[in-house]
Amino acid sequence: MATTAISTESSVRPAAWPGVLLFLGRFALGLIFLIAAYTKLHFNGGWHFGDYHFFFGMAINSYELLPLSAVELLARGLPWFEVVLGVLLIAGVGLRWTGIAASGLLLVFISAMTRAYVKHLEIMCGCFGNNEKLGPLTLLRDSTMLLLAIAVTVGAFILAKKKNTISS
Repeated sequence: MATTAISTESSVRPAAWPGVLLFLGRFALGLIFLIAAYTKLHFNGGWHFGDYHFFFGMAINSYELLPLSAVELLARGLPWFEVVLGVLLIAGVGLRWTGIAASGLLLVFISAMTRAYVKHLEIMCGCFGNNEKLGPLTLLRDSTMLLLAIAVTVGAFILAKKKNTISS
């Protein structure tokens, strides 16, 4: 009489789909940050490494939140921070902390945008270059990105916890 072996491999191995979803989410979010940085550094058909901060600084200053010294510092540093954040998200490096940074940054963006919108400031968003007017759709888009960043962050913490539980 022949007996069939029952494989317990599927019950031991965790499902792959949470990891796949986390990869897709972090890749999409990382790509969005890289595109946002690109639009701040490359416009009018060329790279503007020497003067991008002037144009981006005008968008930041239109929010009426920061003194000019802070505006210039933010205008110079933010595109490069977005590049680093995008690369880290795509590479999956320090994903829990990178996810927290992305969520926090998007929360700051949305707060500033909401304040400007409520104050009826007719400004350019500055999110993806200087040619997008702030409005309900920009708020909706950035809020959706925040939800994705939170999902990536939570997913990274859950998967890290599962890995620690399985290896213990």
